[in-house]
Amino acid sequence: MSTTVFPPLRRDRRVHGWILSAGISWAGDTAWYVGLAWSAAQITTPAGAGLVMGAGALPKALILLYGGALADRLDGRRTMILANLARIAVLVVAAIAVLVWGLSLALLITVAVVFGAVDALYAPASGTLPRRMVRSEDLVKLSAGTQLATRMAAFAGAPLGGLLVAHGGLVTVMLVDAASFVVIALALAFVVKPRLPQPASEGHSIRADLRAGFAYLKQDVRARTLVIAFSGLNLCVGPILAVGLVQRTHTEGWGPAWYGWFQAASGVTAAAGAVVAMRWKPTDLARSGLLALVVQAAGCAMIGVVPRLAVFVAMAMISCTAGLASAQLSAAFQQSVDPQYLGRSYSIVNLSDEALMPLAMTGFGALISLSSIPVACVVVGVLFAALVLWAAIRVQPHAEPAGARPGERP
Repeated sequence: MSTTVFPPLRRDRRVHGWILSAGISWAGDTAWYVGLAWSAAQITTPAGAGLVMGAGALPKALILLYGGALADRLDGRRTMILANLARIAVLVVAAIAVLVWGLSLALLITVAVVFGAVDALYAPASGTLPRRMVRSEDLVKLSAGTQLATRMAAFAGAPLGGLLVAHGGLVTVMLVDAASFVVIALALAFVVKPRLPQPASEGHSIRADLRAGFAYLKQDVRARTLVIAFSGLNLCVGPILAVGLVQRTHTEGWGPAWYGWFQAASGVTAAAGAVVAMRWKPTDLARSGLLALVVQAAGCAMIGVVPRLAVFVAMAMISCTAGLASAQLSAAFQQSVDPQYLGRSYSIVNLSDEALMPLAMTGFGALISLSSIPVACVVVGVLFAALVLWAAIRVQPHAEPAGARPGERP
């Protein structure tokens, strides 16, 4: 056994490259989706625009599990590079098509579908890298730093997309997004290099790997509990923030400006939570993160019942604990799941967002129609709290996966 040297994070160029890549990727994607949504609204009906924005979800949901199996079978970094090259090719070809034939609904849907398929390969592969780059005890700081970068990028990406599509059209947005993917591919190829090997899956086929992945989760209580909890978290919070807060702001007559301020407060406090996560070192990251989410559940319930100014408090409770708990739970997930099954485990969590989120949004809207905004927010908040408390009680103490001790290479 030879020892792998891990430099301090503040001097680790690979970590800096990873965080910078995440920020650039998030900014480029945000700008792209702003440009895509605006362009779709200009050439088609609201129903057609909705079809464009949702077209990528179906192929992504269909391919995600296979993408997770591929991430565990192949090298995750190379998979991400190839996915970025595919994104560049799609954007460049689409930009040329727009210049030659002009914008069309069919073109926008095609680009959205291909992007969804590529994302299904990229996302699980990206989940396998942090565990191989840094020491186990540095995973929280890496996750928190990545969160800070992506949240700052979101603030920059949205207005950037608006400016680009307003002054240069969708072609300009496509080319800028393609350039961001070039930067990410170069960073992955030359800077972001994992220090620990990736244990390859042992099945004779992708289907065998998928069966093995589900069998692993059936046997490992901690990993299974975290996958179930993670799969349900966004299904509780997402509808309240995307539907409940908007409906509350509208029905109370507060106006869109107040909704914007609520979202701005959310971004600032989420960043603060990530900063706290960098310095707080609880004994059990999984239980600490899950228990922190009880505060988030309370904030979700408050969204539907508290006065206007108190909504800022509710948003701070939701976003600050999101910044804190996300960093802790992401690190706990990386530490707890056997590295051989990380890609497949991440794909299951991502699949819940892609396949079940539309149902959760629709169901929450129906619950509001059948009852009221306060009742719907409180019901979901209580269910959310029950989920995280169940997971916190059930999750077992962490033991480092066999054969995956940080700092050592076979």
